[in-house]
Amino acid sequence: MLTRRIAGAVVGAVAVVGLTAVPAAAQVMSVDVTGQCADPAVGSVRVAVSADVENPAYLSPAAEARRITGTVILPAAAVDALVAKGATTVEGKVNLQLAISGTYTARADNTLALASTPITPGRELVVPVIGYTAPVYSSYLTGTNYVDVTGIGVGLLPRRADTSPAVRGGINTPCTIAEPKRWMTIRTDSIISENHPAPRNLRFGNITTDSITVSWDPTRGLMGPPLGYDILVDEVPTLRLIGAGTTTGTVTGLKPNTDYYIRVKAVDMGGERRSEVFPIRTKDFLAHHYFDIGGTIAIKDTALRLVGEQATALELATGTHTSNPAFAPTQVRLATYGTANVEFTPVSPATGTFRGGVFTVTTRQKVTVPRITIGNRTYLTPNCTTTVDLPLTSAPDFKTDGTPNPMTGTITIPPFRDCGQPTSILNRLVAGPGNTADITYTSYAG
Repeated sequence: MLTRRIAGAVVGAVAVVGLTAVPAAAQVMSVDVTGQCADPAVGSVRVAVSADVENPAYLSPAAEARRITGTVILPAAAVDALVAKGATTVEGKVNLQLAISGTYTARADNTLALASTPITPGRELVVPVIGYTAPVYSSYLTGTNYVDVTGIGVGLLPRRADTSPAVRGGINTPCTIAEPKRWMTIRTDSIISENHPAPRNLRFGNITTDSITVSWDPTRGLMGPPLGYDILVDEVPTLRLIGAGTTTGTVTGLKPNTDYYIRVKAVDMGGERRSEVFPIRTKDFLAHHYFDIGGTIAIKDTALRLVGEQATALELATGTHTSNPAFAPTQVRLATYGTANVEFTPVSPATGTFRGGVFTVTTRQKVTVPRITIGNRTYLTPNCTTTVDLPLTSAPDFKTDGTPNPMTGTITIPPFRDCGQPTSILNRLVAGPGNTADITYTSYAG
């Protein structure tokens, strides 16, 4: 199960058990802060967020996690730096470093998720962010607490159009702010009673591309068991279940490969209803894999060295995939005559399968030889081309955990055309059947 970790930052506690049932009051608290980042490729980052915080909080029960929304802004120069690395989208996270003072002192973090967002050269990037507060900063004493932002951490994962990372490992940089910026001021009062506590022990099962099944333990409030339960998705009531004993529900109509935040609240005739929030991610139709490629093709009396990368989108239901192997320019020896520079251009997306532990891929590449040197003479041959089909098959233990995987295949190189005077010698030394490829595929994290 894929989930996104919620790092906490927030405030004090809220209502639960005690003498008086008082609805928790809410107050919008915002912060707008800019940090100068250590990585010059990022430069600076501006974070402007707000949350509907419980204020006052109470010694008991603990404060309910509240949704944080807002934007993160990266300057146009940072966007241009990402585009220069081949990025077309960016996703990631921003970490707000917090200091809590007042009735006690502590430090903590609050992590905000940056959804995948297209980037445009020459324009600043405004990315919506989502996070949640947490009861970590609830005071155990009555009084007032203050939550200040003291620093920012930025983690960006720029991606190319084929979803592969434009910067492996992403960009992670600390960003300093001129001085602490006040975000929250929260007063903690005495214990209050709670009409309906949050349902506990939420469990998620049967997670599909468009649905999630949620189960929980029944709850009981001041007036006994509830009339039923509401399931909220991203703070929106989505499913109502009637009956105190109905403790399982399935939410449908979701998007694949998407993060959602789920709550379950008791239904009663009124009063405070509490809940906990949990992140969950729906499944995807596809699994994405990324590979480094290296090896050789034995061609008659010479060999062609191949180095490249491949992004693969594997359809989980069928085991078929679409890929885009891209090879770097290289050079091949022409026996004792000289050398030929070689460039590759994909003609169409590569296809193949991953079934029973065997990975196959077939790529069609336009092969261009723009420069040929024979003896002391160099020929510029920009139109010298042929088209080659390269089929590769692994052994029955192909792995996507960083283990090198040998791939083999046999290829035919059709005759080259439009190579000028060197055409005949090039085809005599290179073109023909029976060439063998020994290639290694090594996956890397995306």
